[in-house]
Amino acid sequence: MGEKVLSLITIVALTLGLTGFSVPRPRQSVDKTSGLVDVVYAGSLEALNNLQIGPAFEHATHFHYQGQGGGSLGMAQEIKSLTLAPNVFESIGYAPIQVIEPKDTTWAVSFASSPLVVAYSPFSKYANELNAIRDGRLPLKDLFTLMASSDFHLGRTNPNTDPQGQAFYMMVELAVKHYHLGSHAVSRILGRLDNPKEVYSEEGILTLLQSGGLDASSAFLSEAIERHLDYIALPNWMNFAVPNQARSYRQATLALTNGHTVRGQALTVDITAVGNPTPPAVAFIHFVLGVQSAKIMRVNGYRVFSPTVLGKKADVPANLLPHQ
Repeated sequence: MGEKVLSLITIVALTLGLTGFSVPRPRQSVDKTSGLVDVVYAGSLEALNNLQIGPAFEHATHFHYQGQGGGSLGMAQEIKSLTLAPNVFESIGYAPIQVIEPKDTTWAVSFASSPLVVAYSPFSKYANELNAIRDGRLPLKDLFTLMASSDFHLGRTNPNTDPQGQAFYMMVELAVKHYHLGSHAVSRILGRLDNPKEVYSEEGILTLLQSGGLDASSAFLSEAIERHLDYIALPNWMNFAVPNQARSYRQATLALTNGHTVRGQALTVDITAVGNPTPPAVAFIHFVLGVQSAKIMRVNGYRVFSPTVLGKKADVPANLLPHQ
């Protein structure tokens, strides 16, 4: 199997002992029509949703929140196959939401993004060089030279199931081309698409990094801030967070294992109701698009922008439409 799974004991111990995070909330057996919003979200949103947005939403409304995270594309497939039956889906990028169209939804609202960064371990033997690159004492080009070293332990998520994994792979493609690192540099850094030496679950990869099991890994800025990680920022033309950089992102393409080819695009945070919008679902989306949530997201490394409707605007509940 491509993804490496830490034991439950290790994950819990590292999560509680190293990160200070609580484990995800247990899922409740509650009738979803009785005041519960069940949210499936991209794994990178786990701490934000479970520790901040969810509790703030419950405090501000009479509804209850529960959430489950994972790779956006993988979660979309589970919704499509009825393995999961949430009433809100919050993804990274619109492509995962399109997987469940038109049966489960016909629209989404895009409202934020978080830049891709390279997080790294202070325990890495390359920490001095990585610190120098972070601080600008060494050029960013050197980061990719380091990552191509045979003994550099790099982690990333699975491009077949996770938009972050796709963006990280394409980010390396853009960097190799920009810095003229040679035709074999991408394969030296990343190996094959589902390289078992590099691919980890979105929920476990940063815990492994914090334990010293990796030299560096893919991450969003929001995750690095939430977990107090050392990280190297990337310029806008390669961080997949700025919609007006679409022309640059589209220069990178990636052939997935299923034969589909994806092209680079800005990875925005997009949200939709699944199935007929319930009052708790509409209330949660309204809260996420509101002022209080925007303040929380900015503190946690997100760029929040004016909401944009994707898909069929006529199907969006009236109170969720921008500027209303």
